[in-house]
Amino acid sequence: MHRIILTVFVLLMLTAMPAAAQAGNQQAGMRFGYTYGLYYQVTAPAGNSEVGALMMASFRKGGFQATGLRITYEYALGSLSPDFKLVWGYGGHVGFMVTDNVTSMGEDYYFPDERFLPLIGADGYAGIEYTIPPIPVTLTLSFKPFVEMITPAFFRFVPYDFGFSVAYTF
Repeated sequence: MHRIILTVFVLLMLTAMPAAAQAGNQQAGMRFGYTYGLYYQVTAPAGNSEVGALMMASFRKGGFQATGLRITYEYALGSLSPDFKLVWGYGGHVGFMVTDNVTSMGEDYYFPDERFLPLIGADGYAGIEYTIPPIPVTLTLSFKPFVEMITPAFFRFVPYDFGFSVAYTF
C-alpha cells in the first residue's frame, strides 16, 4: 500500500512542475535493474549537447530512495543514427531500506528482525539511448554505480547496477 501512495505522490509532484520546465525535452518512464523505479527527466539544448536533470523514485530492499542526477547528452553516435545518444551524469540519493541484512565492504551482516535503515549516497550514470522515430518512446541501456552510507555504520559500493529503461518522450 505504501508503494501505491508513494507512486501517486511522485506522479502528482511531476504534474506540478513549473511551466518553464516544459520548454525542454521531457521523458517519463520506468527503469528496470538493481535500482528499479519511476523516473522523470527534462533536458534543454546547450551547445553541441543537451543538459538536464533526471529525478527517480526507486524501491530497493523494501524501502524508498529519491535520486537526483545532472545529466548530459552527447550526439557522438550520430553517424550510426541521429536517434542514438550517449548520456552521462552524476548526482546523489537519499532514502531508507527496511531489511534484515546488509552487505558492507564484502561482509554480510544479519539482524534478528527487519530494521529501518536511513541512507545517503552518491551516484554516477552512463548510458546509450535510442528514440524510436515514428513513436515517442525511448529505450535506454544504463550503468548507475553508487556508494552509500547506511546508518548506523555501514558503507556500500555497488558497481554492478546495470539497467534497462523504457520512457515516453513528450
